[in-house]
Amino acid sequence: MGDENARQATREMRRHSRLGWQLRVLLWFGLDDYLPTQGYVWVEDGRVVGTVQTQPTRDDPRTWLIANVAVLPEYRRRGIAEALTRATLEYITNRRGRFALLQVDEDNPVAQSLYTKLGFAHIATHAHFHRAGLSQIPPLAPSRFDIRLRDPREWVADFDLARLSRPEGLAWDRQLAPGQFRAGPLRRLSDFLDGHSVERWVAETSTNEIVGSLRIDTGLPEGDRLTLIVHPAFRNEVERPLLVRGLRRLGSRPWAIHIEHPAEDAWLGGMLVEHGFTRTRVLRWMRYALAV
Repeated sequence: MGDENARQATREMRRHSRLGWQLRVLLWFGLDDYLPTQGYVWVEDGRVVGTVQTQPTRDDPRTWLIANVAVLPEYRRRGIAEALTRATLEYITNRRGRFALLQVDEDNPVAQSLYTKLGFAHIATHAHFHRAGLSQIPPLAPSRFDIRLRDPREWVADFDLARLSRPEGLAWDRQLAPGQFRAGPLRRLSDFLDGHSVERWVAETSTNEIVGSLRIDTGLPEGDRLTLIVHPAFRNEVERPLLVRGLRRLGSRPWAIHIEHPAEDAWLGGMLVEHGFTRTRVLRWMRYALAV
């Protein structure tokens, strides 16, 4: 990470340290997206030159996230990142953590080597794409699948599909859980307060089997987000009609659309490029199993 990322991480930790009763109210109402991070800083020559942040996941308090491991360029290769990461793992261990998760750029072999040395295992690699706002809306393509809105009662089929095709999870910081497919009252309240909405579409065969799903998230700070899940037996068939339906549903909005998918799926990556997406990053997901 660069200098600005390090400064931003430091500012965030200082801001969270000043939160008082407001934070307790947010946690009381279960709005766990606002859960503050904790972490360490490395101070040298009278300034902060390295940072790391951590927090438990919202689904499992025994699984922790490590993020924003940042060291100023002129202080790198001196063991600061390793010391910060080791201190964080000890902190998680002292709080009875079982796993630590992080992600690292595929083109950062130095960081990958460090995390491997510390005992992190590679679990998945995901490619990130974005589509600029005001892009052209694709025409509706014929499909042998019925592309329709998902009935809320079909969440189990959607969850089972994800467990089959994306066992590593849909995001690096969240393990697969039923709550990602069936929103409870607190989640709906949180989404309402945030101006966030979720729409779910599915692809169904003529025998009424759900073989693909598309989640459309709008109202996010970074823009809209698509999450595509496809049954392994129907890959390279279901993705295009679902994606086109999602892009047409969103229309020509002024903000970007984001999507990520397993990096080894080269066909899907090419199809995304055909529809105006640009690959921005490829990230490795890594996991550390702590002694229990």
